[in-house]
Parts: sequence; structure tokens; C-alpha cells
Amino acid sequence: MKKIILSVALITSSSLLIADSNKEIKQEAKIAIMKMGKALKTNMKKNLKAGGVLQAASFCLQNASEIEKKVNDSYPKGITVKRVSLKYRNPANKPSIDEEKVLKQIQSDVEAKKEIPKMIVKEVSKNSYKVYKPIFINKDVCLVCHGSKQVRDKEAYKLIKEKYPNDKAVDYKKGDFRGAFVVDIVKSK
Repeated sequence: MKKIILSVALITSSSLLIADSNKEIKQEAKIAIMKMGKALKTNMKKNLKAGGVLQAASFCLQNASEIEKKVNDSYPKGITVKRVSLKYRNPANKPSIDEEKVLKQIQSDVEAKKEIPKMIVKEVSKNSYKVYKPIFINKDVCLVCHGSKQVRDKEAYKLIKEKYPNDKAVDYKKGDFRGAFVVDIVKSK
């Protein structure tokens, strides 16, 4: 009887540790994503306001990767954030095999009208995690570069196609699953 109680107590306490660990991991990821999202969004809004869609697209094409690098350099050691998509524009946003599997599962769940978690934590190995935050097309302004041919801004898309001739990040509608922020977190031992 004592062995059973001890086993249950160990299982329960280890489950609590995993739950607490996931909570901590999600919090770290949330902070990192908010910082990256704010940096990208602020610059897009500023350029949209200053020169419209053409200036915002031009700025994004020339500077988004550098903004991501600077923000990643500002994080504590062991934390990086990137954006991935099944329909990527920039080849740097192509998902790895494990990321593609998660994105396909999210897409499948979206199509099945299942509730999508705000964050998905995957343990890669001991002390190493990937946290996914799904991205959806929630604003009409996104469609001027990512929508159908009828909706996209022709001049802005001409610039995009020049830089990314194999662009796949189009034909979205409002509410579509776009991809995910992926936060890699490696905890020091």
C-alpha cells in the first residue's frame, strides 16, 4: 500500500513540475514573441503611415530580417524567435521537418474547426523546448501583400516578386492560419 501511495505521489509531483515548467516556458516565450511582434508591427505601421503599402512592403523586404536579428540578439542566452509558414515568402521562414509537422497539425485542426491553443509547447530534448504561437490573418491590411491577386497591391507585390520569385505566401483570406512564431528555448543545466 505504501508503495502505491508513494508511486502516486511521485507521479502527481512530477506532473506538477511539468505543468509548472510549461507555464514558465510559455511565459518566457510570450515575452519574447511580444518583443518581436512589437518591433515588426511598429515598423510596419510607421512605414504604412509614412508612405503607404509600397513603402511598407519595401521596408519589410529590406529590413525585416535585420529587425529579427537585432531583437534576437537582445534576448537572454538560449532564447531565439523566428516566424515559419507552410506557405513562406522568404526561404528563411521555411519550417524544419519538426516545425512543418506542428504547422500541418495546426492547419488540420483549423480545418476541423477545433479550438487552437494560444501556445503549443514541444519538448525537443531535456532542457530544450520549441513554443509555437499560431499566426492568423486578422486584419485586412495583411491581405494587400498576402491576399488574392484581386486584393493584393500590384506595385507592392511587384517588389515582393522581384525579391522572392518563388513566393508562396499569397491567396490568404481574413481568418486564415498564416504560420507561427517559434520560440526556441534552451535552459541552462
